[in-house]
Amino acid sequence: MRWLLRFLGWATVLAVPSWYAGGLYHQMLARLSLALLGIPSGGLVFQPPDIPASHVLGVYAAMCLASTRAPRRRRWIALGAGIAILVAIEVLTGTLAIRWELEGAAGSGLSATALRLRDYLTSLPAWIGAPMVWLLLLGRHELPPAAAPGGRGRSRPATRQAP
Repeated sequence: MRWLLRFLGWATVLAVPSWYAGGLYHQMLARLSLALLGIPSGGLVFQPPDIPASHVLGVYAAMCLASTRAPRRRRWIALGAGIAILVAIEVLTGTLAIRWELEGAAGSGLSATALRLRDYLTSLPAWIGAPMVWLLLLGRHELPPAAAPGGRGRSRPATRQAP
């Protein structure tokens, strides 16, 4: 319960800078994605996604700052590495989304179900990116032993005793 309160406090504090950084961050992501596709960015303007990518970074940072069980050095490393991973995921997702939109405009002829699946795949990282990266980098330290990834809470096989 204390972790949740710390997380909510950090998330509230980080919401303001996340919101202010959003416009520039989304422009950077769009330009990187367009550059990877070899498309000149020029004066193109993109609408921000439903869940702004800058808020995903803020939520992730709040999760790391709310953590207390992992060693401090590990938390700071997880904060930096996790933000880099989330930026890479956003660039990859944005690049895929733009490429798929260009293919759709060229008449790829995908079914409505396939188009909906593509939309879900490109929006999924915004919903699960921060908690998944946090679980991978800090979960084994922060979660109770039985719930930790990597099997810290797994029971060991019984050993045979000599007769």
